[in-house]
Amino acid sequence: INNTEIDIYLPDLKIGFEFNGLYWHSEEYKSSTYHLDKTKECLEQVIQLIHIWEDDWTYKQDIVKSMILNKLGKSDRIFARKCEIKEISDNKLIRDFLDSNHIQGFVGSKVKLGLYFNDELVSLMTFGNLRKSLGQKSKEGSYELLRFCNKLNTSVVGGASKLFKSFLRNCSPSLIISYSDRCWSNGNLYRRLGFSNIGVTNPNYYYVIDGIRKNRFNYRKDILVKEGYDIKKTEFEIMADRGIYKIYDSGNYKFIYESKKK
Repeated sequence: INNTEIDIYLPDLKIGFEFNGLYWHSEEYKSSTYHLDKTKECLEQVIQLIHIWEDDWTYKQDIVKSMILNKLGKSDRIFARKCEIKEISDNKLIRDFLDSNHIQGFVGSKVKLGLYFNDELVSLMTFGNLRKSLGQKSKEGSYELLRFCNKLNTSVVGGASKLFKSFLRNCSPSLIISYSDRCWSNGNLYRRLGFSNIGVTNPNYYYVIDGIRKNRFNYRKDILVKEGYDIKKTEFEIMADRGIYKIYDSGNYKFIYESKKK
């Protein structure tokens, strides 16, 4: 791919895999657009490039393997029509399910809808207010689709559609925003649900602390100054002084769903 290589390529499926070690793929050795550029170069050849990060492989290997099986069409299949839909209020159940089955783990939400097969939760979709941390401002009727995932190694056929339609019926949203990680997703699920792709975000950066990528939001300058660091220095200077380096992903697709009701 433009004089570079991808680690694994499956030509019949047009899927490639990259394993990204955190140190050698950090800003010390790779530009802020390196992973995005490689993703785009693969797309130009109709190849979906999946980025597997070292910390995810180390600490979330079961989830990574499950996601790979899904990409390869090798997951166990359950049909949504055989599942019962329920709204869930048990936050511990939500936390446990997301931490065990979603690569990004738990995030708080207002509306939690699950599909149950033989009394077992097998698919989950959650919604909440638009997040200020992403530069959004909530208003009545506006939501963000925060998480969707199935039980490990399981594909619930028609599950996303069934959950999403239930949310539309029960909550009558005027606007729904969601983001799709370009390291894993081509966004086709959102398109099938009726979302429109309204753009892409720049690559996100994370700080690598104790071998794990940490969200930059928790290391803003105002927080660092409150912890006693030099107010005259920038966030980046403070973190560099601490020997903590940044790493960049491939950015996100941004999707919007707007109600057809006038």
